[in-house]
Amino acid sequence: MLIFAQNIAKLDNKQFLNVIASRLNIETSTAQKLMEGFVEVIADGCGDLDRVALPSLGSFTGIKRDETVVKDLTTGRRLLLPPAIEIEFIPGGRLKNGISEGPRK
Repeated sequence: MLIFAQNIAKLDNKQFLNVIASRLNIETSTAQKLMEGFVEVIADGCGDLDRVALPSLGSFTGIKRDETVVKDLTTGRRLLLPPAIEIEFIPGGRLKNGISEGPRK
């Protein structure tokens, strides 16, 4: 199964894991464990507000957002949103070039 960049957004989680498993020639359950481990490493690093760099792919950085007060537009009530850590992804050069060049033939 060949997936081009324009079709990747249409994949759900199960389809994505199937694509990863077929490209790596591994079982889908193994691909799922790899993805869970990947997410855990990123979450642990970014949760400590560190930067997790993956050569050629890019880097993930944890950014702390302070608590804010927002107004609910439907009710007019003011709500306090707690502080949160957001993950920012900055693509690396190789990934940027791969996307701009398109799929290999």
